[in-house]
Amino acid sequence: MRKYINMIFLIISIIALFVLVAKIDILPSIGDVDSAPAMHVSKYYIEHAVKDTNSPNMVTAMIVDYRAFDTMFETTVMFLAGIGVIMILANRPKAKNRIVEPKRFFGLRYKLGDPTYKTINKDVMITLIEPLILIYAFYVLFHGEVSLGGGFQSGALIALTYIIDILVIPDKKNLFLMTGKNSASIAGIGVLIYVMTGVVPMFNGGSFMDYTYLPIPVHAAERHAIGILLVEIGVTIGVMGTIITILNAIMKRVRFDDDTDKRTFG
Repeated sequence: MRKYINMIFLIISIIALFVLVAKIDILPSIGDVDSAPAMHVSKYYIEHAVKDTNSPNMVTAMIVDYRAFDTMFETTVMFLAGIGVIMILANRPKAKNRIVEPKRFFGLRYKLGDPTYKTINKDVMITLIEPLILIYAFYVLFHGEVSLGGGFQSGALIALTYIIDILVIPDKKNLFLMTGKNSASIAGIGVLIYVMTGVVPMFNGGSFMDYTYLPIPVHAAERHAIGILLVEIGVTIGVMGTIITILNAIMKRVRFDDDTDKRTFG
């Protein structure tokens, strides 16, 4: 049954690819200054972005306000990718049956699991760097509307801290720890925050993703800024949870030679 389902999805993907290629000629040519996006859409963004969204960063205004619906589905696709990884790896052999043992390390230790390298960089500097990465991640999140950055970068940086914490120094007490189920749930919460930021204005007389109608007692321009921040927070949580979910799924499937394990060899 599983074989037939995979075949059906493969056929659907091939058909969708052919349709995309067949219809690609209706898209405007890249660099065409006479196309509608270049003459009308881009001009509107440049002239009205700051006034409409209260965001000095025109890129943020375009991605998280004018094109918020598109960005929402980008975040959703990333979340579904994490779920897909879990589903693909769920029925594979567990880590204890899949050991990766690089031969070049065999002569350098007497027990599998004893770290080969104990250096200041590994044991001390990483511990000092982790909080700095988190500080920068939150800076990128909360200042994304006024400078380069935003939710995707912030979520990736927080996930990077987790990856460093788990992979580089696995034998110490982790800065924070998430199981596969928890990280997937957190990623889903991030997507939900994004969606609800768009849905709430609909109950207040507005349209989907119209931050002007958020039920917040501030000026309309400030409501746009708050809406953008809420969306960025949702994206941050979603991206962070998805990356950690993928890492956890892979780590459950493969156990590397320097995992904490007292199995001797030889």
